[in-house]
Amino acid sequence: MNQKRRVCVVMVLFSLLFGFSSVVTADNNTLIIGGYGEALGLDPRMETDVPSFQRINVMMEPLVKFNVDMEIAPGLAKSWHVSDDTMTLRFVLQDGVKWHDGVPFTADDVVYTFEWVLNADNGAPNRGLYVDIDRIEVVSDTEVVFHLKQPNSFLLNNIARMPITPRHDGDRNDFRQNPIGTGPYKLVSWSRDDRMIFVENEEYWGGRPNVHNLVFRTIPEDATRLLALEAQEIDFYQGNVVGRELERLEADPTIIVQRAPGTGYEYLGFNTQVEALSDVRVRQAFCYLIDREAVVARILWGVGSPGVGPVSEALPWFNPDVQQYEYNPERAKELLAEAGYGPGDLKLTLHTDERATRSRVAEMIQHEAEKIGVEIEVILEEWGAYLTRIQQTGDFELFLLGWAGQLDPDRAMIRQFSTEGANNYGKYSNERVDYLLNLGRTVPPESQESLDIYGEAQEIIVREAPYAFTNYSAEVGLNHPWIGNWEVHPYAAGSYQNAHLITKNK
Repeated sequence: MNQKRRVCVVMVLFSLLFGFSSVVTADNNTLIIGGYGEALGLDPRMETDVPSFQRINVMMEPLVKFNVDMEIAPGLAKSWHVSDDTMTLRFVLQDGVKWHDGVPFTADDVVYTFEWVLNADNGAPNRGLYVDIDRIEVVSDTEVVFHLKQPNSFLLNNIARMPITPRHDGDRNDFRQNPIGTGPYKLVSWSRDDRMIFVENEEYWGGRPNVHNLVFRTIPEDATRLLALEAQEIDFYQGNVVGRELERLEADPTIIVQRAPGTGYEYLGFNTQVEALSDVRVRQAFCYLIDREAVVARILWGVGSPGVGPVSEALPWFNPDVQQYEYNPERAKELLAEAGYGPGDLKLTLHTDERATRSRVAEMIQHEAEKIGVEIEVILEEWGAYLTRIQQTGDFELFLLGWAGQLDPDRAMIRQFSTEGANNYGKYSNERVDYLLNLGRTVPPESQESLDIYGEAQEIIVREAPYAFTNYSAEVGLNHPWIGNWEVHPYAAGSYQNAHLITKNK
């Protein structure tokens, strides 16, 4: 009898899920988003990739967030104040906020989240962004004060990218796969590499969502995702559009194309622990092999601009006087010869994910290297497996990746290029860079001193080439005319953070 009951329950649940998934495109009660990559996990304390945060941000919330104009806006905090010396940050929290399980949200949850991240035993990859926090004072259930060990001009920007997790539930073993939050949508199910289903949080403190259900469909292949949009199987998506189709799509009245400046960069990375790649001349040779103008024009179809360094041209800290690596295969060949490598001497692997633009960049690098006698084996991997390889192993030589949301020079460099940086995948190390990146946090960001500090850091990084910067990003989104109140976000992880305000009138 018990076995029969279990079978019946499973059949009912399957019927409900199958019935839901079979009608998700049928009415105005469900938003369907096309995702270019699967989430690795759903714990904001542990994730660093855009696909994960695009999903996290519909159900979990930080104290403050970035609007589409990139101004700091209220989140779980309705007001905040940063002292002139940046040594204290005071937050007044929203009233009446509850977690998805009905437990009230309080200042204790804020303390719990950041103390968890700061506990080195937990292995939070972005811990380094918050180490200047000395303690967090609970003034009341709705007020907290961050006290710092030293000034940090960019801490508020990093707080804006750390959704708060629940003290009473955040240590659950499966929290990374099935979290709760305070946000407008609640997770229902996750079929990996297929879809993630959310339902509205009817008691959301910001008001019930306009559309009751939300589905992320994972479609890694760019052309297939576009076909799904044009077939009306998905409603909208941001990022990894098929560039060569944009001119046609912009002339199509049934598709709306939105563009926004990007806040990130793409790069060819080097594992400096590999003998050949420990030599700066070899890394510089690869920098000269990349035809950045061709990458933007022929692979990205004009979406973005040629890469120079780790800081965006749109930011005041951008240093235009860093070493320039114009496309020059002959100079690349000379540098390899200086390093002791002749034609046929150097054989390397280049890992990347299955993203169409990255695979084409990989093929371009492979072709250019072959012309000067360097053999490169290109290895394509599924996104999750690829990122796990780069983040958790040293089992790679060359790799292609990118960063989004690099809104200040601290975020753009300290994790990636400081010796102990959590995202220093290639193990690059320079004592002067370490000193400059730590010093930069302690001076006023609008000062000439800040510009000088980060200008010098960029000069060293570009000259020593732990990355070969290929291009700066731009953000493009596609949606049907029946989708309203949605704007492409310059910070890709924030693409759907206001999904509850979107309307659908199909």
